[in-house]
Amino acid sequence: MPETQESSLQTPAPSPKKPAVPMEPDVDFLRSLSRVHGNTFKLCMQCGTCSVVCGLSPDRAPFPRKEMIWAQWGLKDRLLADADVWWCHQCNDCSTQCPRGAKPGDLLNTVRQEAVRHYSVPGFLGRWVGQRNLAVLLLLPAVLLALALLLRDPVWNAGEGILAYLDHEGFYANLFPHWLLIGFYTFFWGLAMIGGIAGAARYWRAMKAADQAAGGAAPSTGVVRSWVRTLKSILTHDRFSKCISQASRRTAHLGAFYGFGALFVVTIWAVVALYVINPMIPGHDRDIAYPFALLNPWKILANLGGIALIAGCVLAIVKRLGAKDDAPASSTFDWLFLWLLLIVGITGIGTEIFRYAAEPDGGKGLMYAAYSVYFIHLVAVFDLLVYLPYSKLAHVLYRTVAMVYAEHSGRNRKILQPGI
Repeated sequence: MPETQESSLQTPAPSPKKPAVPMEPDVDFLRSLSRVHGNTFKLCMQCGTCSVVCGLSPDRAPFPRKEMIWAQWGLKDRLLADADVWWCHQCNDCSTQCPRGAKPGDLLNTVRQEAVRHYSVPGFLGRWVGQRNLAVLLLLPAVLLALALLLRDPVWNAGEGILAYLDHEGFYANLFPHWLLIGFYTFFWGLAMIGGIAGAARYWRAMKAADQAAGGAAPSTGVVRSWVRTLKSILTHDRFSKCISQASRRTAHLGAFYGFGALFVVTIWAVVALYVINPMIPGHDRDIAYPFALLNPWKILANLGGIALIAGCVLAIVKRLGAKDDAPASSTFDWLFLWLLLIVGITGIGTEIFRYAAEPDGGKGLMYAAYSVYFIHLVAVFDLLVYLPYSKLAHVLYRTVAMVYAEHSGRNRKILQPGI
């Protein structure tokens, strides 16, 4: 019997199904978002306008549309493992164009804060710094520095033979010897960096697991190449150039970023000069190594960095204070970091001015004033560096990791249209 046309047709093989993504709403997380945003994110009707107007959103699975629905469903784990949350620079183009006033940019900012607390190692520090108790945050380093001063002489007497090599004269060294200050900050900042790297590693694993659960593509770019591309983007701040409604924020960010970077580099070099160059060149000219003369290139770079840091912070504060209703919301988390940066810059310049005014014969009044400003500066520097993995400054870690992962996984690879 001849086959009929119908019987000769083969049933097409079923297309492979993507693995199901588990959905476990977190009611407490949903309530916390509601407390912060007053339920504005629930106004989202998934029109997609936010994703269309965002100049940073990639072609595939663009944000922040999907993040808005995840937030409405209370999918905390999915949101916190989302690299796109950190791609957002809160320029607020999405919020200004939203027809329902759902404020996607502000929502993603809150999710980033929650991510810092969630991935922090140790976790209690993330929760503690996230509570933003300013009195406690300032009191802890003040107490630790005071204890270091009390232990200065006993430690020196116990290890004079060793510490004599590390001791150097200086105006502020009479209060905090270099060996004590360098040891103090190296210890606490080193612990903080270990915790920060561990938290960033947890975040990387979470992003990878979320992609695998959703049937994501295999990595398409090497990790080293991904790091190079990411660092180039960070150094140029090129993503800010794609923002429209808050384009001026790029100038403030560049000032603060390069000002802080310059001060950090000079600090590292000062330690190297103190304990490497000084012993190699006994009796050196002060223009060669630490302590730096006023016209030393390193001193000039430090002063320019301090001015750039202060200018960037002032621009950012003025911009936020004069913000309109459609501007990005500024949380206590944001303000605390901004004011802390400004205090570091101002007290840093202040310690230099007081030093030249007080030495050699400026009187005890100027000396006590100089030491007071210096102590405040040290407290602020502790808050900035040691709390780095747990504060607003943690975006230096998590945003960088998210951008590297996006490059590595091909997340931001453009989709070519037919014929292109």
